[in-house]
Amino acid sequence: MITRTSDHTARTTRTTRRLVGLAALPLVASLALAGCASGGDGDATSGSASGSGGTGGSGGTASGTASGGATAASAVSNDGLLAAVETARKAVASGTVISVEQEQNGSAFEVLLVTKDGTEHEVHTNAEGTAVTGSPRTEQSDVDDRAEHDRFTAAADLDVQDAVSKLTDLHAGTITELGLDDHLGKVVWEGDVREASGTKHSVRIDAGSGAVVTDQVDTDD
Repeated sequence: MITRTSDHTARTTRTTRRLVGLAALPLVASLALAGCASGGDGDATSGSASGSGGTGGSGGTASGTASGGATAASAVSNDGLLAAVETARKAVASGTVISVEQEQNGSAFEVLLVTKDGTEHEVHTNAEGTAVTGSPRTEQSDVDDRAEHDRFTAAADLDVQDAVSKLTDLHAGTITELGLDDHLGKVVWEGDVREASGTKHSVRIDAGSGAVVTDQVDTDD
């Protein structure tokens, strides 16, 4: 009797375990399905984040647009400088420009020209470069000045328009000053270009070949 009772108890225990195991199966399946669904959401989130990163690419477009806007703005300012050059030439009938610069906080231009007889002329224009302000003035030049002017104009195969193009090819910005000068025995166009960000570049280019001689950020301001 004891043996049978023991066997009966063992069978009852095994049966109970099978029932418990079967009852647990739906719960395990539910948890597995929930895990898959959660994983799917993670992928979707990741995909969404990637999509957002892709949208970030539009930031590059915005940057490009801003850069293009800055270039256009500088072109307008440099148009004023070139207009001032032409206005000054007309004011003295002829002449080679040896310097042009902004003055009065950008509200005017000063242009220096040398005529064939070696005389230096100073002409001031408005901010747009379209009209002369005051009367052109003749600067008294001594023998050394005339010799220097002759040397500069003879060496400058690039005129002021060419120099402007060279400088703005290097840096998109407004040219605030440009003139012929001597650098280590070489005649150069020396100019300052200010970018929209405020950074100013001081550049020298060979007045004959157009090759860049020096190009550095000006930190004096």
